[in-house]
Amino acid sequence: MKNLGTILSVIALAGVAYLMINQNSATEPSAKAEVAEKPVMKSEGGISIAFIKSDSLLARYELHQEYKAKLEAKALQIDADLERRSKGFQESVADLEQRASTLTPQQIQQSQIELQQIQQTLLQYRDERTQELAMEEQELTSLIKEDMDSVLAKIQAQEGYDFIFSYDPASELLATNPAYDITDIVVKALNEAYQNKKAAEAK
Repeated sequence: MKNLGTILSVIALAGVAYLMINQNSATEPSAKAEVAEKPVMKSEGGISIAFIKSDSLLARYELHQEYKAKLEAKALQIDADLERRSKGFQESVADLEQRASTLTPQQIQQSQIELQQIQQTLLQYRDERTQELAMEEQELTSLIKEDMDSVLAKIQAQEGYDFIFSYDPASELLATNPAYDITDIVVKALNEAYQNKKAAEAK
C-alpha cells in the first residue's frame, strides 16, 4: 500500500507555476534592490524585456532548497511508516487465512470486520499525511511567490523592464537571446533577501 510514490516528484516541481510572472505596474524608485547591474535590453519597438530560467532559479534559491529537503525527508518518513503499518495489516490478513479452518463463521466474520477497520484507519492515516504534505507544499509556493513578487518588482523598477518572462522546457517561449537572461540577478537578490530575513529573525 505504498501510495506516496509521486510525492517527491510533486515536491520537486513546487513553485514552478508562479514563475510565469508579468510585472506591468510601476514601483517607486525608493524600492530599488541592491542587485548586480545589467543593461536594460530593448527589443524592437523600444520594449525592454528579460527572462529567468525557472528550473535554474529554483535549484539555486536557498529557501526553496531548504524547504524542499524538509518536505522530502518528511515524505520519506511517512512512506516508511505506511510501509510498516501496511506490513502489519498484511500479516494480520495472512494470519486469519491460516486460522480460518479452525474458526467458526461468526469468528471469521468478526475478524474480517476488525481487519476492515484497521484498513480504514490505515487509509485515513495515508490521506491525512498526504494532505498535510500538500498544505506544506502550498505554504512553500506562497512563500516563494511573495519573495519573487517583491524582488522582481524592485528589479523591474531599477532596470526599467516592461516584461519579465519565465523560460523553462514547459514554457511557451521556444527560444531566447542569452543577453536577456537575468536569472543570476534574481537568484542573487532572492538569496540575499532570504539571508537578511534569517539574520533578522535570529536576533
